[in-house]
Amino acid sequence: MVESLKSKIDEVELLLSMFSEDEIKLGDKKSYLNIKRHAELNVIPEKTDVDFVVKLKKKVELSVVLPDGYPSWNTHHPVKPLITLRFLSDNSILGINIRELSSRFYHWFDKIANTGEPILLACIDWLQNELFNELLVTNESVTSLSTNSILSNNEKIVCLWIISHHIRSPIKRRLILEWSKELELTGCCMPGRPGLVIVEGEETKADEYWRRLRNLQWKHIQLREKEILGIGLYRIRRFQDGFHELTLSQQSWFSWLHKHGVTSEEYRHVFGIPGRLPQNEQQ
Repeated sequence: MVESLKSKIDEVELLLSMFSEDEIKLGDKKSYLNIKRHAELNVIPEKTDVDFVVKLKKKVELSVVLPDGYPSWNTHHPVKPLITLRFLSDNSILGINIRELSSRFYHWFDKIANTGEPILLACIDWLQNELFNELLVTNESVTSLSTNSILSNNEKIVCLWIISHHIRSPIKRRLILEWSKELELTGCCMPGRPGLVIVEGEETKADEYWRRLRNLQWKHIQLREKEILGIGLYRIRRFQDGFHELTLSQQSWFSWLHKHGVTSEEYRHVFGIPGRLPQNEQQ
Protein backbone atom coordinates (compact mmCIF):
# COMPACT_ATOMS: atom_id res chain seq x y z
CA MET A 1 0.00 0.00 0.00
CA VAL A 2 2.85 2.39 0.80
CA GLU A 3 4.48 1.67 -2.58
CA SER A 4 1.18 2.43 -4.30
CA LEU A 5 0.96 5.75 -2.47
CA LYS A 6 4.56 6.62 -3.37
CA SER A 7 3.83 5.84 -7.04
CA LYS A 8 0.87 8.22 -6.88
CA ILE A 9 3.00 10.98 -5.36
CA ASP A 10 5.78 10.41 -7.92
CA GLU A 11 3.29 10.76 -10.77
CA VAL A 12 1.80 13.97 -9.37
CA GLU A 13 5.26 15.43 -8.69
CA LEU A 14 6.30 14.73 -12.27
CA LEU A 15 3.19 16.51 -13.58
CA LEU A 16 3.88 19.48 -11.30
CA SER A 17 7.38 19.71 -12.78
CA MET A 18 6.08 19.49 -16.36
CA PHE A 19 3.36 22.14 -16.18
CA SER A 20 3.36 25.73 -14.98
CA GLU A 21 1.24 26.97 -12.07
CA ASP A 22 -1.23 28.36 -14.62
CA GLU A 23 -1.58 24.94 -16.24
CA ILE A 24 -1.97 22.67 -13.20
CA LYS A 25 -3.74 23.42 -9.92
CA LEU A 26 -4.10 21.13 -6.91
CA GLY A 27 -7.58 21.01 -5.40
CA ASP A 28 -6.24 21.01 -1.83
CA LYS A 29 -2.53 21.78 -1.68
CA LYS A 30 -2.38 21.49 2.11
CA SER A 31 -3.93 18.03 2.01
CA TYR A 32 -1.57 16.93 -0.77
CA LEU A 33 1.51 18.07 1.15
CA ASN A 34 0.26 16.14 4.19
CA ILE A 35 -0.14 12.99 2.08
CA LYS A 36 3.33 13.52 0.61
CA ARG A 37 4.91 13.86 4.07
CA HIS A 38 3.25 10.63 5.24
CA ALA A 39 4.49 8.79 2.14
CA GLU A 40 8.05 9.94 2.82
CA LEU A 41 7.74 8.44 6.32
CA ASN A 42 6.27 5.17 4.94
CA VAL A 43 2.99 5.89 6.72
CA ILE A 44 -0.49 5.68 5.20
CA PRO A 45 -2.60 8.73 6.13
CA GLU A 46 -6.35 8.52 6.68
CA LYS A 47 -7.03 10.33 3.40
CA THR A 48 -4.95 9.54 0.30
CA ASP A 49 -7.05 10.76 -2.63
CA VAL A 50 -5.57 13.66 -4.63
CA ASP A 51 -7.46 15.95 -7.00
CA PHE A 52 -6.23 18.55 -9.45
CA VAL A 53 -6.97 20.22 -12.79
CA VAL A 54 -4.66 20.28 -15.82
CA LYS A 55 -5.06 22.61 -18.82
CA LEU A 56 -3.79 21.37 -22.19
CA LYS A 57 -3.00 23.80 -25.01
CA LYS A 58 -5.75 26.12 -23.66
CA LYS A 59 -8.20 23.77 -25.41
CA VAL A 60 -9.24 21.25 -22.77
CA GLU A 61 -9.20 20.87 -19.00
CA LEU A 62 -8.74 17.53 -17.25
CA SER A 63 -10.36 17.35 -13.84
CA VAL A 64 -8.58 14.44 -12.14
CA VAL A 65 -9.20 12.54 -8.92
CA LEU A 66 -6.69 9.88 -7.88
CA PRO A 67 -8.64 7.72 -5.40
CA ASP A 68 -7.38 5.63 -2.49
CA GLY A 69 -5.47 2.62 -3.78
CA TYR A 70 -4.46 4.15 -7.12
CA PRO A 71 -2.37 2.81 -8.75
CA SER A 72 -3.21 -0.72 -7.61
CA TRP A 73 -0.50 -2.45 -9.70
CA ASN A 74 -3.05 -5.24 -10.06
CA THR A 75 -4.68 -6.11 -13.38
CA HIS A 76 -7.36 -8.18 -11.61
CA HIS A 77 -8.40 -5.32 -9.33
CA PRO A 78 -7.40 -2.08 -11.06
CA VAL A 79 -8.17 1.21 -9.32
CA LYS A 80 -8.99 3.76 -12.00
CA PRO A 81 -8.45 7.51 -11.77
CA LEU A 82 -11.54 9.64 -12.28
CA ILE A 83 -11.02 11.94 -15.26
CA THR A 84 -13.52 14.49 -16.54
CA LEU A 85 -12.86 16.44 -19.73
CA ARG A 86 -14.05 20.01 -20.14
CA PHE A 87 -13.53 21.51 -23.57
CA LEU A 88 -13.10 25.27 -23.70
CA SER A 89 -15.53 27.39 -25.70
CA ASP A 90 -13.19 28.42 -28.52
CA ASN A 91 -12.82 24.84 -29.77
CA SER A 92 -16.00 25.12 -31.85
CA ILE A 93 -14.45 28.04 -33.72
CA LEU A 94 -11.42 25.90 -34.55
CA GLY A 95 -13.64 23.07 -35.76
CA ILE A 96 -12.68 20.46 -33.17
CA ASN A 97 -15.31 17.72 -32.97
CA ILE A 98 -15.75 17.69 -29.21
CA ARG A 99 -18.20 14.80 -29.02
CA GLU A 100 -16.11 12.51 -31.24
CA LEU A 101 -12.83 13.34 -29.48
CA SER A 102 -14.39 12.81 -26.04
CA SER A 103 -15.89 9.48 -27.11
CA ARG A 104 -12.59 8.22 -28.51
CA PHE A 105 -10.73 9.29 -25.37
CA TYR A 106 -13.01 7.42 -22.96
CA HIS A 107 -13.01 4.35 -25.19
CA TRP A 108 -9.20 4.35 -25.13
CA PHE A 109 -9.14 5.21 -21.42
CA ASP A 110 -11.32 2.23 -20.43
CA LYS A 111 -8.77 -0.11 -21.98
CA ILE A 112 -5.59 1.38 -20.55
CA ALA A 113 -7.10 1.94 -17.09
CA ASN A 114 -7.45 -1.82 -16.62
CA THR A 115 -3.67 -2.26 -16.39
CA GLY A 116 -3.60 -1.08 -12.77
CA GLU A 117 -0.56 1.09 -13.56
CA PRO A 118 -0.04 4.87 -13.39
CA ILE A 119 -1.64 6.20 -16.58
CA LEU A 120 -1.95 9.98 -16.26
CA LEU A 121 1.04 10.77 -18.47
CA ALA A 122 -0.31 8.42 -21.12
CA CYS A 123 -3.71 10.17 -20.93
CA ILE A 124 -2.13 13.59 -21.32
CA ASP A 125 0.07 12.44 -24.21
CA TRP A 126 -2.97 10.93 -25.96
CA LEU A 127 -4.98 14.13 -25.66
CA GLN A 128 -2.10 16.37 -26.72
CA ASN A 129 -1.48 14.26 -29.81
CA GLU A 130 -5.19 14.14 -30.71
CA LEU A 131 -5.67 17.86 -30.20
CA PHE A 132 -2.68 18.51 -32.46
CA ASN A 133 -4.08 16.18 -35.13
CA GLU A 134 -7.53 17.81 -34.91
CA LEU A 135 -6.01 21.24 -35.41
CA LEU A 136 -4.00 20.01 -38.39
CA VAL A 137 -7.23 19.26 -40.25
CA THR A 138 -8.79 22.68 -39.73
CA ASN A 139 -5.96 25.17 -39.34
CA GLU A 140 -3.68 25.77 -42.31
CA SER A 141 -1.05 27.53 -40.25
CA VAL A 142 -0.71 24.46 -38.04
CA THR A 143 -0.89 22.08 -40.97
CA SER A 144 2.43 23.46 -42.16
CA LEU A 145 3.97 22.03 -38.98
CA SER A 146 2.72 18.49 -39.62
CA THR A 147 5.30 15.78 -39.04
CA ASN A 148 4.38 14.43 -42.45
CA SER A 149 5.17 17.67 -44.23
CA ILE A 150 8.15 18.00 -46.53
CA LEU A 151 11.31 19.09 -44.74
CA SER A 152 12.06 22.73 -45.44
CA ASN A 153 15.19 23.28 -47.46
CA ASN A 154 16.20 25.91 -44.91
CA GLU A 155 15.64 23.76 -41.80
CA LYS A 156 18.85 23.10 -39.92
CA ILE A 157 19.70 19.58 -38.78
CA VAL A 158 21.22 19.71 -35.30
CA CYS A 159 22.61 17.34 -32.69
CA LEU A 160 21.99 17.99 -28.98
CA TRP A 161 24.26 16.46 -26.34
CA ILE A 162 22.41 16.43 -23.01
CA ILE A 163 24.07 15.35 -19.77
CA SER A 164 22.15 14.58 -16.57
CA HIS A 165 23.42 13.83 -13.06
CA HIS A 166 21.58 10.52 -13.46
CA ILE A 167 18.75 8.94 -15.45
CA ARG A 168 16.94 6.18 -13.57
CA SER A 169 13.23 7.02 -13.37
CA PRO A 170 11.13 4.63 -15.52
CA ILE A 171 8.73 7.49 -16.29
CA LYS A 172 11.50 9.79 -17.51
CA ARG A 173 13.07 7.01 -19.56
CA ARG A 174 9.73 6.33 -21.22
CA LEU A 175 9.19 10.02 -21.99
CA ILE A 176 12.70 10.30 -23.45
CA LEU A 177 11.82 7.53 -25.93
CA GLU A 178 8.24 8.65 -26.66
CA TRP A 179 9.11 12.30 -27.27
CA SER A 180 11.95 11.38 -29.64
CA LYS A 181 9.51 9.31 -31.69
CA GLU A 182 6.83 12.01 -31.64
CA LEU A 183 9.30 14.68 -32.80
CA GLU A 184 11.01 12.42 -35.36
CA LEU A 185 14.41 12.62 -33.69
CA THR A 186 17.10 9.97 -33.84
CA GLY A 187 19.88 9.21 -31.38
CA CYS A 188 20.23 7.41 -28.07
CA CYS A 189 19.76 7.52 -24.32
CA MET A 190 22.24 5.97 -21.91
CA PRO A 191 20.62 5.72 -18.45
CA GLY A 192 22.61 5.51 -15.25
CA ARG A 193 24.94 7.96 -13.53
CA PRO A 194 25.75 10.13 -15.30
CA GLY A 195 22.96 9.95 -17.87
CA LEU A 196 23.39 10.88 -21.52
CA VAL A 197 20.83 11.80 -24.18
CA ILE A 198 21.83 12.52 -27.78
CA VAL A 199 19.17 13.64 -30.26
CA GLU A 200 19.47 14.63 -33.91
CA GLY A 201 16.88 16.16 -36.19
CA GLU A 202 15.25 19.39 -37.30
CA GLU A 203 16.29 22.29 -35.09
CA THR A 204 12.77 23.35 -34.12
CA LYS A 205 11.88 19.81 -33.04
CA ALA A 206 15.15 19.26 -31.21
CA ASP A 207 14.67 22.55 -29.35
CA GLU A 208 11.14 21.48 -28.37
CA TYR A 209 12.54 18.16 -27.11
CA TRP A 210 15.08 19.96 -24.93
CA ARG A 211 12.40 22.33 -23.62
CA ARG A 212 10.25 19.41 -22.50
CA LEU A 213 13.16 17.48 -21.05
CA ARG A 214 14.59 20.29 -18.94
CA ASN A 215 11.12 21.05 -17.52
CA LEU A 216 11.09 17.67 -15.79
CA GLN A 217 12.43 17.46 -12.26
CA TRP A 218 16.18 16.78 -12.31
CA LYS A 219 18.98 16.98 -9.77
CA HIS A 220 21.08 18.50 -12.57
CA ILE A 221 20.70 18.51 -16.34
CA GLN A 222 22.67 20.45 -18.94
CA LEU A 223 22.70 20.96 -22.69
CA ARG A 224 26.42 20.41 -23.10
CA GLU A 225 26.65 20.94 -26.85
CA LYS A 226 24.47 21.88 -29.82
CA GLU A 227 26.00 20.99 -33.17
CA ILE A 228 24.71 22.15 -36.54
CA LEU A 229 25.17 19.18 -38.86
CA GLY A 230 23.81 20.71 -42.03
CA ILE A 231 20.64 21.83 -43.75
CA GLY A 232 17.72 19.81 -45.05
CA LEU A 233 19.20 16.34 -45.63
CA TYR A 234 18.33 13.29 -43.53
CA ARG A 235 21.44 11.41 -44.61
CA ILE A 236 23.75 13.81 -42.78
CA ARG A 237 22.56 12.47 -39.43
CA ARG A 238 24.94 10.18 -37.57
CA PHE A 239 22.10 8.12 -36.11
CA GLN A 240 19.90 7.01 -38.98
CA ASP A 241 18.41 3.89 -37.38
CA GLY A 242 15.98 5.52 -34.95
CA PHE A 243 16.29 6.31 -31.26
CA HIS A 244 17.51 3.69 -28.79
CA GLU A 245 18.04 3.24 -25.08
CA LEU A 246 21.45 1.67 -24.49
CA THR A 247 22.68 -0.14 -21.40
CA LEU A 248 26.43 0.17 -21.82
CA SER A 249 29.31 0.67 -19.43
CA GLN A 250 30.96 4.08 -19.61
CA GLN A 251 33.99 2.41 -21.18
CA SER A 252 31.78 1.20 -24.04
CA TRP A 253 30.11 4.55 -24.72
CA PHE A 254 32.75 5.88 -27.07
CA SER A 255 33.06 2.55 -28.88
CA TRP A 256 29.36 2.65 -29.77
CA LEU A 257 29.39 6.36 -30.60
CA HIS A 258 32.53 5.95 -32.71
CA LYS A 259 30.71 3.41 -34.88
CA HIS A 260 28.13 6.13 -35.54
CA GLY A 261 30.69 8.69 -36.64
CA VAL A 262 31.59 10.45 -33.38
CA THR A 263 35.29 11.31 -33.30
CA SER A 264 37.60 11.27 -30.28
CA GLU A 265 37.88 15.07 -30.44
CA GLU A 266 34.10 15.52 -30.50
CA TYR A 267 33.83 13.19 -27.51
CA ARG A 268 36.49 15.19 -25.65
CA HIS A 269 34.69 18.45 -26.39
CA VAL A 270 31.56 17.15 -24.63
CA PHE A 271 33.01 15.02 -21.82
CA GLY A 272 36.36 16.71 -21.24
CA ILE A 273 38.37 13.56 -21.95
CA PRO A 274 39.32 12.04 -25.31
CA GLY A 275 37.41 9.01 -26.49
CA ARG A 276 39.48 5.83 -26.51
CA LEU A 277 38.65 2.59 -28.28
CA PRO A 278 39.32 -0.80 -26.65
CA GLN A 279 42.62 -2.23 -27.82
CA ASN A 280 40.93 -4.97 -29.83
CA GLU A 281 39.02 -2.33 -31.84
CA GLN A 282 42.01 -0.13 -32.64
CA GLN A 283 43.35 -0.35 -36.15
